Amino acid sequence: MHKRMKIWLGVLCWILFGILLFNVLHKTSIIHSIDSVGFWLVKPVSQLKTKLLTELTFLGDPVTVGILTIGLMLLLWRHRRIADSVWYGMLQFIGYCLVILIKYSVIRPRPTSRLIAVGGYSFPSGHTFSTIILTFTLLAILVPKCKKKSQKILVILCGILWITIIMYSRVYLHAHYLTDVIGAFLLACGWWLLANSQRKTFFYWLQKPIKI
Repeated sequence: MHKRMKIWLGVLCWILFGILLFNVLHKTSIIHSIDSVGFWLVKPVSQLKTKLLTELTFLGDPVTVGILTIGLMLLLWRHRRIADSVWYGMLQFIGYCLVILIKYSVIRPRPTSRLIAVGGYSFPSGHTFSTIILTFTLLAILVPKCKKKSQKILVILCGILWITIIMYSRVYLHAHYLTDVIGAFLLACGWWLLANSQRKTFFYWLQKPIKI
């Protein structure tokens, strides 16, 4: 994808996120409607389903994703892909700082009747954001290595499925509203696209001699 296209799509994602954020802050009726639909879509609730999704959502926990990211960074470093190691680590950890900043600015309470114990604020979903950035990172590394088109499609579909599972689990477990995971999706996609559009510029800036 060309740099200009990344910028336009990234800006579009963040504009949509801004619109959603505005409606969340003002608690508009459309937000209530979307969230109601979200809880309806994840029905029915069952003990087996709750147990399975509780286990799966743990893999999307920002702490778990952070550990996996560090492991991936070390692996890339070992294979002498130092620039990739630094870059993908920065995307994950700086990006999550953005999530925390928004969470504690919006301070949206989590849904009631939660099926798991969870604290903190609701908007946007940290699980969704960190999972998307890690999944995009893995796709960026793995897809170019796929020799067949069918392999590329399979890898991409697996990535989409995993992101969907984490988003679904957060709403099902009443840890988040549907608008929380949608917001995290838009924020993560925008961050990924805009940051990667400036990757060459960033590394050029790092290597540029400092003039005194």
